[in-house]
Amino acid sequence: MTTIQTALSAATTIKRRDVLTRRERACLVLTGRGQSEKEVAQKLDISPNTVRVHIENIKRKLGASNKSHALILSLLLGETELNDFDDADAALQL
Repeated sequence: MTTIQTALSAATTIKRRDVLTRRERACLVLTGRGQSEKEVAQKLDISPNTVRVHIENIKRKLGASNKSHALILSLLLGETELNDFDDADAALQL
């Protein structure tokens, strides 16, 4: 088992899911699937500026330096799960 797998395994037992709001989590997951801010905004029926604000809040809350870092930290902290990035409509249900 690699160090990352060990860390993810440990993180899944914590299951915090209390740092990010539901909307922030949805923005992060959709962004993690490679969607642009405009695409995320359309999917969630919010403005692209609101998506940017959510992403900035996520980075601040998690102490991340960029979106990729935020994605990794969200997995390690239990804010998101790997299967959140699989289902096309899962982000809307977070």
